[in-house]
Amino acid sequence: MCMYFADATLDVPSGFATQVAVTETPSAALLPASDWLLLGDASARQSWLSFGLPEPQLSNWVETSEAAKRMETILPWLEHWATCSIHRDHTLVVVGGGVLTDMGGLAASLYMRGIAWHSWPTTLLAQIDAGIGGKTAVNLDAGKNLAGAFHHPRRMVIATGFLDTLPSRHKQSGMWELVKMAVLEGDLAWASALLDCETPSVEDMERAIKAKIDIVHRDYREADERRLLNLGHTLGHALESASGFDLLHGEAIGLGTLAACLLAEELNLATFPTVLKEKMAQRLAPLVDRMPSWDTCLPFMMRDKKRGAEMGLRFILPVPGSRPAQQTISSEAVKPIHAKLVAMLR
Repeated sequence: MCMYFADATLDVPSGFATQVAVTETPSAALLPASDWLLLGDASARQSWLSFGLPEPQLSNWVETSEAAKRMETILPWLEHWATCSIHRDHTLVVVGGGVLTDMGGLAASLYMRGIAWHSWPTTLLAQIDAGIGGKTAVNLDAGKNLAGAFHHPRRMVIATGFLDTLPSRHKQSGMWELVKMAVLEGDLAWASALLDCETPSVEDMERAIKAKIDIVHRDYREADERRLLNLGHTLGHALESASGFDLLHGEAIGLGTLAACLLAEELNLATFPTVLKEKMAQRLAPLVDRMPSWDTCLPFMMRDKKRGAEMGLRFILPVPGSRPAQQTISSEAVKPIHAKLVAMLR
């Protein structure tokens, strides 16, 4: 059974741009007090209405997918807002998962050079990750999230009631973001405990969210420390893109996190308990047939926005009991890690 937050406003660092409200049941009291418009994932509409939440006249429920996470999807929204005389005092309320959160936040950053927006994430992955930190983006042919902007939501509403109807695969995908945060913190006991449960506890979610907020607050523009949050993403994004998005984002990050552990061991930076690696591999094993080949992944890795100026691949490498290391690694050093990852999952 899923454990829920009591209604509260999360304690965030002074000056942090986003108010974070946590609740079991979403409340209309958390919606903007002034003019607002809604951009929602069509799959979340029934859940939204079931909680008695309002639909303003300016509501747009859209179909979302990674394939549609493109600039050409956003442009009609902007044109429509202009014809409806949306002004700078409006607030955009984005209701949906990580894909729509990224796109809606980017649209808010572009319209009239930036209007306020609120994030109401409806998936576990988005509640832990996409709604926090102001990263907004769309994909380009060359790779994932290559066109975007930093634009913090004014408010993020984490309503765990939205998760009740979430498909099991999407819940499992979201769990990998929590596991990633545990490995990033160097707390392998926490990571192992997460791998033993199907849904996160209140404490797990709160700890992961606070850890991310603290890092983002210290390094909003990702100049240094915030790069650590990309643990699992260098290979993970390539796997996700090369699979034609057959892999969900969280699944790809889980694969990338295990690969980062294997690479850290290969470089003699760390040693991870065999039981932890086996737990990760066991949960990831159903994905092995969705994994693209190394040759398919490599072009996406070489175009990744995290690629170092040294022309190598910038990896975040976990270190138990400590924060991860940042290193630029050659593609040739990563190739056998991909092979080892596939072998572990079979």
